[in-house]
Amino acid sequence: MAEVTNGHAEPGNGNIPGWLPNVTLENAVRAQVGDFVRILSVTPQEASSAGENYSALMLRLQVEVELQDESTKTVSFVLKAQHSNEIMAAILSKLKLFHKEDEMYHSILPKFEKLYADVGKSVQFAPKAYKFDRDIGVDYVLLEDLRPKNFKNANRLAGLNLEHMLQVLEKLAAFHAASACYVEQSGLFGEEFTVGVFSEANRQLLQEFNASGAFLAQLKKWKKAEKIYEKLADSDNYLVDRLLQDQIYNPREFNVLNHGDCWSNNIMFQYDAFGTIKQTLFVDFQVGKYGSPANDLYYLILSSAEPSIKTTKFDYLVRYYFDHLVENLKLLQYHRPLPKLKNLHASLFRNGLAAYMVVSKVLPVVMLDKTENANLESYVQDESKMKAAMFNNPKYVQAMADILPWLDNRGLLDWK
Repeated sequence: MAEVTNGHAEPGNGNIPGWLPNVTLENAVRAQVGDFVRILSVTPQEASSAGENYSALMLRLQVEVELQDESTKTVSFVLKAQHSNEIMAAILSKLKLFHKEDEMYHSILPKFEKLYADVGKSVQFAPKAYKFDRDIGVDYVLLEDLRPKNFKNANRLAGLNLEHMLQVLEKLAAFHAASACYVEQSGLFGEEFTVGVFSEANRQLLQEFNASGAFLAQLKKWKKAEKIYEKLADSDNYLVDRLLQDQIYNPREFNVLNHGDCWSNNIMFQYDAFGTIKQTLFVDFQVGKYGSPANDLYYLILSSAEPSIKTTKFDYLVRYYFDHLVENLKLLQYHRPLPKLKNLHASLFRNGLAAYMVVSKVLPVVMLDKTENANLESYVQDESKMKAAMFNNPKYVQAMADILPWLDNRGLLDWK
């Protein structure tokens, strides 16, 4: 915890960064409450609990404000900042992930929302973003805290039920449609989005993060998985080559800006008093990538749909997304040829590697119980321990007994 005087934070424990006392929040507070007299205190609290897989420092800033009528009000922000772990900080810096996220929140997302406003529809994709009053020389993202508005994550271990999935797919379709219209009107996104992390310069990092040895070692032991294991046994020899090839966007296809990390912990739901979903917002825009919407569809459905609908409702979910995508493209007066469902399925087929990456790299982390070891920092520090917990998880093994044959029967593992 920390106490603050005149809007300046004073660090109280080792998890509070040393630069926090130098920040001021007058502009951010004014954007939330209007004119006020002064900031009485700022209390930082850790915003992520152990086991929630965040790759950055997450703090909640509780700001007590004196209003002009002499009453006080507490406003809250979420601060996402450079990781204290030097290895993670170096990776985030090399990949310029904070720069991308800053551009998304402060430039690109407001333009997407304006596209809808211009045709008379109110659409919000993410929490509002703010800036500190002056540059502090540190990478960060400062957001409104959605908790006071009754937003929360769904249970990632249970997965998203059909109602939740349809809500997310509607919002994802609106996001993708806006990105396609943005490109039509404003030109292509910069290289940080058209290439992103998938560059030759990042080959070594991609090989380290996408190595399949630990997964394959477990796959070899699973019942009825011998043929699939044989198909994938030497995949580390060519996986990154194929990944770099697949992620080159094809200008002759229908492309969108993929969220890139669209799983349950990066989706916030607002509920009414009866538990009905009122609003759905996305967070964490560090790894957006321009390319086939197949990437986000595989990521979302295979990582976050509850087990009973993950494969059985897959084609229905794709169709639901597609119908809303076309509806939004028409609303936004998209002038290029509208995408066809058969072409989306063809793209899903060509991007089978993306499906494999989700179920072998993302899903085991999503399904890992909340423990001290279930975060990316632990993954870097004690890789073998983390991977053993991930791939030996009985729930994950059970889920893959359904998913792997489904992938194989669709030809999605034939990407050698």
